[in-house]
Amino acid sequence: RRFVSSQDEYLCVQFVDGHVENLRGPRELWFKWKEHEKISVERLQRHVATEMQVICITYSNGRLARLIGPAEVYYDPLVHQLIEVKALKRYVADEQHALLVQTRDGKTELVRGPVELVFDPCQHERVEVKPVERFVADQQQYLAVQYRDGRKENIRGPTELLVDPFVVERVEVLQAVRLAANEALVVYRRVQAVGAPILFTAKTEVLAPNCTSAKSERTEVEVATAEGGVDRAPLLSAEVEGAAHVERRVVHGPAIIFLECNEWLHEFSWHGSIKNGKGSKTGYSGDEKVPHALNFNILRCMPDQIYYSVRDVRSRDDAHLTVHLMLFYELLEIETMLDATNDLIGDILNAASADVMTFAASQTYEGFLSKTAELSRIDTFPILSSRMAQTGTALLKVVYRGYSTSAQLQQMHEEAIVRRTKLRLESDAAKEEQETRTMELQCREQRSAKERELEEKATRHKLAMSALSKEQERKQSDEAHSLQLRHEADKAAALLAQDRDRHAEELRHSADRAAEEMKQLRERLDVEMGRNNAIAKLEVDMTKYLTAFAEPRPDQHVRIDTESSPNLHLSLPTPAPSRP
Repeated sequence: RRFVSSQDEYLCVQFVDGHVENLRGPRELWFKWKEHEKISVERLQRHVATEMQVICITYSNGRLARLIGPAEVYYDPLVHQLIEVKALKRYVADEQHALLVQTRDGKTELVRGPVELVFDPCQHERVEVKPVERFVADQQQYLAVQYRDGRKENIRGPTELLVDPFVVERVEVLQAVRLAANEALVVYRRVQAVGAPILFTAKTEVLAPNCTSAKSERTEVEVATAEGGVDRAPLLSAEVEGAAHVERRVVHGPAIIFLECNEWLHEFSWHGSIKNGKGSKTGYSGDEKVPHALNFNILRCMPDQIYYSVRDVRSRDDAHLTVHLMLFYELLEIETMLDATNDLIGDILNAASADVMTFAASQTYEGFLSKTAELSRIDTFPILSSRMAQTGTALLKVVYRGYSTSAQLQQMHEEAIVRRTKLRLESDAAKEEQETRTMELQCREQRSAKERELEEKATRHKLAMSALSKEQERKQSDEAHSLQLRHEADKAAALLAQDRDRHAEELRHSADRAAEEMKQLRERLDVEMGRNNAIAKLEVDMTKYLTAFAEPRPDQHVRIDTESSPNLHLSLPTPAPSRP
């Protein structure tokens, strides 16, 4: 019998002796009854993995294997126990993330993004995508970096830092210390000497240029400034065996300070008043100064003041008092203050208390009250002035603000004051009454004199005003008369000018009429002469002719028409004489 298998099949051959073989196709095999017990054609199981898949193979002997695609494996039941195709895991990290990769040999690695990683089960034990811690500092900040190997580094901004957890232990964003024009800062620095190591140096102080006091040998070292330069400053060194080499410098504002990793600030812890949970250097009236109430780094180099109440003060007659003061002072030399005290306010308060108690111990209660003005003088506080000079500060002014005592003593003192005040007021009232009467008489006399003087001045003023009024009236009358005369003169001149103009116009018109009449007369005479000449030429007797014309003519002609001859009496009106 013939058995044939294609390329997707195999022949399962069981021999007579019991062993089994799988023959992969394409193959052809003839069954032999002497050798073969059984032959069968089986379908091949094909397992294919792409690039993002893996083939997990479990062999019959227990061995495990993994094939990362692209790959293919055919299942052999004699060799393989199980074959599985699984998808590979893909891990992607951007710029803000990183891949934490742990391999099978126990090593761990941090791979920064952007990156892509395909999980290989044969090589990788674990892969995680973790965000990268990012710290940013601007121009006013810096980064304090603590490394895992113990090193420290301060990185000045503006900067950005991505934290590697295998290298960096801790990162803090700290603000730069900003100083105003009247502020100062005390900075310590641990330095490494050039050449041989420093065995002993307890303190190295940077003195101010105007400082003249020195307790030990003065040297000069190079000091790095905030701007990155190097200054040479005088130093005051006191050496003690076993101490580290530390340098101290005072930075005055205005400035912005970026601390290095080997630098730290001086921490001041002074007396102060606690109000609303906060420490106050100035305080308020009647407050109580508490140690370590003020904890700060920045010093104010300007005049300042303190409210202080000196309690438990005893006078010479054992009166219990509390004296209230206001102290004005100014910090002048910071280096001297650092060397002389660790609590400037406490020293000032203790010295002021000593001076006040010394002053009160030498006075009785009444004497103390009569000399309280001396508590506003600086000479009354010698201990305070001396101690402030030792600490580099100046006492500017002391103001006495009053006192307080026990209720019983205060009541007795107030009753005595009331009695004394009452007697003084009664005496003052009687004296004031007499003085008032005297003053009334004097005032009355002065008032009478003033009234007479005022009446006299009023009368003089009235007369002067009357004279001025009359004078003003005369001036006004004269001015009005002058104005009237001027107006009349102007009016007469105007009338005269008008008459002259009218007369000239009339004369001009008369002359024009006369000329016109003369012209007409000449023309008429010329006409008559022409007519007469023409008549003469006709041989007419001109004498008779002219005589006939020269006879008078009647003024009126009366005609009566009637047939008969009546007797009439005629009366004619007399003609009116003609006007010239």
